[in-house]
Amino acid sequence: MSRMTILTEKELRAIVTLDLDAVACVENAFRALATLPVAMPPILRLDIPEHRGEVDVKTAYVPGIDGFAIKISPGFFDNPKLGLPSVNGMMVLLSAKTGLVEALLLDNGYLTDVRTAAAGAVAAKHLSRQDSSVAAIFGAGVQAGLQLEALMLV
Repeated sequence: MSRMTILTEKELRAIVTLDLDAVACVENAFRALATLPVAMPPILRLDIPEHRGEVDVKTAYVPGIDGFAIKISPGFFDNPKLGLPSVNGMMVLLSAKTGLVEALLLDNGYLTDVRTAAAGAVAAKHLSRQDSSVAAIFGAGVQAGLQLEALMLV
């Protein structure tokens, strides 16, 4: 049995950045979704109403790729009252050949933030006019800054 890799948010932030490679990766994923027989079941959502919580589980498999991921994304919206973040999460990487767990990515939503921003860049790249020089960003959260950073890449 092979070793399982465990990467923390800090380690992932050092490895994965919002750059043109991230944008290209997301663009290729959208292309695969449009052109290949991707297996992507509906989002599994578990509500935990007494704690104002929910857990979403997402996954997909692209034929021909050696692995796939399962994303587990909890949101417990009263957590800030406890001094905890309202959103965290992790991804489990598995072998598409054996089903064995190959890695745990304890990203606390960081990878989702990068992917979401990169998706915005892909949309802008394909849907904006070539001479566009102004963009409107609504909100002031983490995504606002990341969307601006991603737009500047394309």
